[in-house]
Amino acid sequence: DTDQLILHILEKDKDVLHELLTTNQSFVYFSRIKPFLQAVAKTPEKSKELRDRFGRLGIYYSLTPDQWQPEQPLTLPAAQRAGILTQPSWLIAHSSNVDNQPIHRGRWIREHLLGGTIPDTPITVDAKLPDEPHNPLRERMRFTREAYCWKCHQRMNPIGLAFEMFDQYGQHRTEEVVFVKQGPSGKPVMVGKPVDSSGAVSESGDPALDGPVGDAIELVHRLAKSEHVHQVFVRHAFRYWMGRNETLDDAPTLQAAYRAYKDSN
Repeated sequence: DTDQLILHILEKDKDVLHELLTTNQSFVYFSRIKPFLQAVAKTPEKSKELRDRFGRLGIYYSLTPDQWQPEQPLTLPAAQRAGILTQPSWLIAHSSNVDNQPIHRGRWIREHLLGGTIPDTPITVDAKLPDEPHNPLRERMRFTREAYCWKCHQRMNPIGLAFEMFDQYGQHRTEEVVFVKQGPSGKPVMVGKPVDSSGAVSESGDPALDGPVGDAIELVHRLAKSEHVHQVFVRHAFRYWMGRNETLDDAPTLQAAYRAYKDSN
């Protein structure tokens, strides 16, 4: 679905980075079934069968089978999806089997979109959150706020926590499930706690970009408007095509490449 979306945006070739970061359209099927979709959608009864069989793919996008259509891309709720950073594929790639990975998500954005660097975890640190199924993930991350850890984590955690509006499968959510002991037996019971998706950007190099955000949607829209982020995007394109990192002598080339990208829309 994400590959299809990227190809769709590249084909239009207009405001590419902005669209990659903000579009609320998505292809909610795998490309290998597209010929099958086209073949059976012509017959009403087959279309119903198709919805029943493949509508399940929409679960990751919080869609019901009735909302799913063979015609692609679908337009998804703007309050729930904005670009590839809210696609299930990206969210799952930065999750564990049981939890989100806000630290990894924040580091990815810091390095790939903000052009920053984060040092690797020191070998003396046991990078493991406490096993507290009764507490939300944000609370279990409190240990990363210790002075020694916060020097780096302050540049990752607030960015990644904005994506807590999604679970580890990339599904939109308003509650996080925790386990609380209740009743005479004291057995753990699943309880939903309201999700806190607030976050922040700091030390980005762009004063207009820094500051608190309410959730991931606000974050990615702010990233998409940032000239700094667009310049970092061009820098990554330079590295890809040249097969090396830039040097000071490459500054005129990078500036010319950015102007060409901006001027040609």
